[in-house]
Amino acid sequence: MKQKLLLTLSILFFINSYSQQKKIEFQLSLGPTFSIPKTSKLTNSDINGNPEIKTSINIGAFILPSLNYRLAEKTSLDIGLGFYMDRFTIEDRNANVISEGNRSVNQIQTPININFHFGNNNSYLFGIGGFSSFLLSAKEKGESRINSSGFTTGGDIPIENPLVTNMSQNFDNDIKNKYNSVSFGAFIQLKKNISFSTTTNGFLLLKINQNFNSIKNNHSAPGIGLIEFKNEKEPTTINLGIGIEI
Repeated sequence: MKQKLLLTLSILFFINSYSQQKKIEFQLSLGPTFSIPKTSKLTNSDINGNPEIKTSINIGAFILPSLNYRLAEKTSLDIGLGFYMDRFTIEDRNANVISEGNRSVNQIQTPININFHFGNNNSYLFGIGGFSSFLLSAKEKGESRINSSGFTTGGDIPIENPLVTNMSQNFDNDIKNKYNSVSFGAFIQLKKNISFSTTTNGFLLLKINQNFNSIKNNHSAPGIGLIEFKNEKEPTTINLGIGIEI
């Protein structure tokens, strides 16, 4: 217990001493996240009715406390620990079954990146780095429809006016098992330092994130004949934020 207390006090002393030297700044940023549209064909076949998943733009949110450590006049390091809620509008097609709705993925992210300062008074920061994600929850909610107009009517004599019916059912699914509990990715970002007042500084943030392995790999799934199953494409998101130096 005494060792833990001593370690905590040492870390606080280290941070405080560097803060007084203007090398470390505490920052807090927040804002919306936007999902980038993607289409994932889940097999290598072009037959009509093949399964595919389309994701389109939806809006989530993030909040990120972080530390900015000044390495030199034109370089600095950002280290953060934040909450991200990424949301996607989905359209999942498989033969005559169409599922439409929203997907929400909540996670804790630990981004780290190096910044290169440029521009007037070095007020612009271009950053490149990576992140680890720790999954909290993943859910999909929407409606599934079955359209019988695409079913084969059979028989030697074609039916000119086949019966067309649509059956629908709402769904609210936990899809956490579709995602890896721990995953990694990379990002680039642009920050612009601003002043809220004579004593309070902040920044504007634009960040583009690319996940590498958030969705579980299904390449081990057996194919049927020459058909090979494919993975859903990894998500890409954009963060727009505003931050303050604390």
